[in-house]
Amino acid sequence: MDPLNSYAIVSYVAGPVARFAERLRQEMDPGCPHRAHITILPPRPLLCSPSEAVEFARHLVAQFDPFDVQLAAVEQFPKTQVIYLALTAGSLELTAMHDVLNTGPLGQQEANVYVPHITLGQQLPPGTFERSLEASQRRWAAFGSPPRLRIDAATFVQQQANGIWYDLAELSLGHVPAVG
Repeated sequence: MDPLNSYAIVSYVAGPVARFAERLRQEMDPGCPHRAHITILPPRPLLCSPSEAVEFARHLVAQFDPFDVQLAAVEQFPKTQVIYLALTAGSLELTAMHDVLNTGPLGQQEANVYVPHITLGQQLPPGTFERSLEASQRRWAAFGSPPRLRIDAATFVQQQANGIWYDLAELSLGHVPAVG
């Protein structure tokens, strides 16, 4: 995929959960520039201009009311060797948002089944996956009771050639934009 034509929609995570996730990512992948987030629409090329895609997404996201997400355990996607925080509450809403957004100019066949999550580690050096998974599970167990996370906005992002994702537009849930 062309990194200059790679776009996604995410919801950033804040507070203690963000600090936990970002600290773990830095330990597993020093220099990782990614902020803690839940991907709503995975990276893809656009079939229209970025401004058209943003407006298309803005109207769809606005139809969803804000909702809470509750985190569960540290899990893994064995096929891709991704370590992540699984969700309990909020998964159905995020999946519905994904399905609605994955239409029209943003629609495409996903490479993997959509599973809402917060990535903790991916593309790890050979031989470190199991150790990183076990350490993440231990530290999450010591984290204590995670707070509920409020999802009231999403962000339309673009990946640049240097691998860094830039925010293009914030999309508010529950605020249908006026027409005209």
